[in-house]
Amino acid sequence: MHLDYISNFAATLGHTLVKHRMKPRVYIGCMKCGPVLAKKGVRYYEPENWKFGGDGNKYFRHATGQLYAISNELAAYISINQHILHKYVNEDVSLGSWFIGLDVEHIDDRKLCCGTPPDCEWKAQAGNTCVASFDWSCSGICDSVVRIKEVHQRCSENSSAIWNAVF
Repeated sequence: MHLDYISNFAATLGHTLVKHRMKPRVYIGCMKCGPVLAKKGVRYYEPENWKFGGDGNKYFRHATGQLYAISNELAAYISINQHILHKYVNEDVSLGSWFIGLDVEHIDDRKLCCGTPPDCEWKAQAGNTCVASFDWSCSGICDSVVRIKEVHQRCSENSSAIWNAVF
């Protein structure tokens, strides 16, 4: 599992992952595909952009880098083959590229990529607690030192959730 500077909730994460634990090759995250950034100096610039075709091409579907999980079988595959797996500038793109030719179940779970308040707060109030919350513009929580406590207060799972969780 990969985790950036985001707010996450352990019990909700556990409940999400347990649903997929018996699957041999699973890749869980907020799946996306976006433009390959070929202009030097921009955030997330891809020096090997030519490998993705011409101008205006998009990346293949992959999980956004804030939070994703892979099965044990896929982790073992990466560990065994790490010396021959190509690494792009952005680790989420690298990971997604390694799974293109494999028999992998891609699971797009939007609970893993909620926005910070009010988005995650509304979902929590409706009983759909997010696994993770972050600001897309920052690829994490903007000004996290100041805001993390507020995000946890407004978006958190029930205070007893972790103690009552059964996996």
